[in-house]
Amino acid sequence: MTTSYEPPADIWEVNASLQLDEPLEGESDPRWVNTQSARGENSLLQLGQALGVDMSKRQLQKPPERGYYLFCGHRGSGKSTELRRIRNDLGAPEIYYVVFADAAQELDVNNLRYQDILLHLAGKLMGRLEEDGVMIEPVHLRNLQNWFTERVEMQAETEDFAQEIKAGVHAEAGIPGLVKLFAGISNALKTNSTYKKELRRTLQNHFTDFSESFNHLIVAAEDAIHVAGKSRRILFVIDGTDRLSGDDAKAFFVSDVHQLQQVHGRFIYCAPVHLAYEGSTIRQNFNRIFQLPMIKIANRDGTPNQPGREVMREMLHKRAAPGLFDDGVADILVEYSGGHPRDLLRLLHSTFIYAEHGRFDVASAQRAVREAATDFRRFLDSKDYELLAKIDTRQSRQTASIDSGRSRNLLYNLALLEYNNFYWCSHPVIREIDAYQVALKALDNDLDE
Repeated sequence: MTTSYEPPADIWEVNASLQLDEPLEGESDPRWVNTQSARGENSLLQLGQALGVDMSKRQLQKPPERGYYLFCGHRGSGKSTELRRIRNDLGAPEIYYVVFADAAQELDVNNLRYQDILLHLAGKLMGRLEEDGVMIEPVHLRNLQNWFTERVEMQAETEDFAQEIKAGVHAEAGIPGLVKLFAGISNALKTNSTYKKELRRTLQNHFTDFSESFNHLIVAAEDAIHVAGKSRRILFVIDGTDRLSGDDAKAFFVSDVHQLQQVHGRFIYCAPVHLAYEGSTIRQNFNRIFQLPMIKIANRDGTPNQPGREVMREMLHKRAAPGLFDDGVADILVEYSGGHPRDLLRLLHSTFIYAEHGRFDVASAQRAVREAATDFRRFLDSKDYELLAKIDTRQSRQTASIDSGRSRNLLYNLALLEYNNFYWCSHPVIREIDAYQVALKALDNDLDE
């Protein structure tokens, strides 16, 4: 870890370096903050256990032959950063050979299907092997090469596409040639709408051939990495699939899950938090769902949770020097972030927009909170406020949790935040909206009668 890092001491530098959607590369990034204890759940320990890893000894014990896992959490909760930390922690010769893919960066996440992911992962695996100098006998690549020749190159619909990408391969054999072929496929899936449809149709119509070829490659690759002393088993970690919209997410994780699981191995897919509440089907389809809760800045009874607040304050001061904040400003930003890392940075950015004297002042922070509340006001209706008020009050009364299509939508839109042990709470800025206060007062009146 870099020890000479100093956070920006000028608010213009703070704003210039503020990237709301930038995942951190774990402990190697000086802005990284360990949030595990503040979240209240040790997801890495539990995930390692499920994958057959003794985390105390950092050794792979009895890995499952096949395992399909979801890593869920709110948008902006830090899933991408945590997945990179998982990649770094589990990617060791004594543990796993990790193949990491970021669908949001490497594919078209606004139009993503299972075919795109599986074709891309095959290319990512071969690319990682080539990068590490791991050799595989040509006989073990023949099935995948034949799949491309027979199902892509010799099909009328994709013949032109195959010739285009083969033109850039220069007749390279083995892994280098296949890496370039599959890189061309991934690029087409990201940018070429015509070829995208044809490639998906080809894979769908001949999926058994492809899955068997991919499975053969995985077995051969695991033998090769074991001989090379790099590990015994492969773990695929896929980020970015949490950005799928409601219908697309349901198609990917529910309707098409059989195809995902025809490729045998261990896979961690990033998923949106509301998917965990789609009923029993999703839990039957995946071995386990790991949820990354928000950083808990308040307890169930509303009292402050100081460890969580300190973590959020540290996160804030890694982005902007403490001396830039007037008294009370950091507390306002932490309080109204709700323990949501991206919203903390969003509030910081808005405070900068309103600041007039080269410092983060109280008036600007309060305007940032009102602006965030306005963003929610634009899409919430009276029924939403009623449900949020009901959830907030029922938490302390320990009554049954409220689960419905409306609540799942509120989770998706970050109006409802989830903390450890399935503790739900409305986003703090929403409580500043008059309509919420009206709903809360009406609920209190009903309870008093």
